[in-house]
Amino acid sequence: MIFANRPVHEPTAERMVPESSDPFTFWEHVYRYAFASRFVKGKRVLDIACGEGYGAASLEKAGAAYVIGIDVSEAVCLHARAKYGIDARPGTAAAIPLPDGSVDVVVSFETIEHVPSPDRFLDECARVLAPSGILIISTPNKVIYDQGNPNPYHCSEMTEQEFANAVGTRFHECRFYTQRPKSVAWWSLRTLACDDRPWKRVRGFPLFRRALQRYFIPETNIPPTYEQRESVLHLILSAEKSPRRLLNPFALRPQRGWTREKPLYLIATAIR
Repeated sequence: MIFANRPVHEPTAERMVPESSDPFTFWEHVYRYAFASRFVKGKRVLDIACGEGYGAASLEKAGAAYVIGIDVSEAVCLHARAKYGIDARPGTAAAIPLPDGSVDVVVSFETIEHVPSPDRFLDECARVLAPSGILIISTPNKVIYDQGNPNPYHCSEMTEQEFANAVGTRFHECRFYTQRPKSVAWWSLRTLACDDRPWKRVRGFPLFRRALQRYFIPETNIPPTYEQRESVLHLILSAEKSPRRLLNPFALRPQRGWTREKPLYLIATAIR
């Protein structure tokens, strides 16, 4: 949302560019759009802050009736139209340039933390959604993400409770998901996907964990291969079919209180 004057292909963790983004940014976005692809078949979809366009294009390929991408950068929209043939239009999160009730799904990945007024942005999402439309939205988990190194591009980071309250006051049937678990209770198998895990000092465990992940989720080799970067649309659609989500830190998982999972990213689905 804040990179109107930056070149489309400038590497940055704030905008995913398939050809050049760092591995973590690459896989995080691949799996977010893989998740969103579940909800779009036959639907009118808005991808707000669509960036380079790969995400909106993947949602079209997933069977959406049509997809509109909106981004603050006119240069990025021009690039997305030329590269993917998608309907990409300039606009802002504070004043989405679409009529009331004109879409069935709003996809918003890593947008809300960039806008000065998250409430106004969520109001705009609700406005453009048709009745019973669905919002799919992600944001960093402030408590885990910040860790004493504030991101200069983020002005509205939220805790889990703040995120739940902001979404829940405007939408219903809210469901929450996690991505990139930082820590989890020792009794959960999700410890195998965590950065901070109770077994990390056990001799041989790091090697065991890496071997498991290489065997069960080879698609998330770090860094992504040249072929994976070049075929990101196919990668997104195939990632949604991956059966081995438990060991994969990039795959979205339902938030379950008993696991005590503390994720780097929070994702919500909610009904208008």
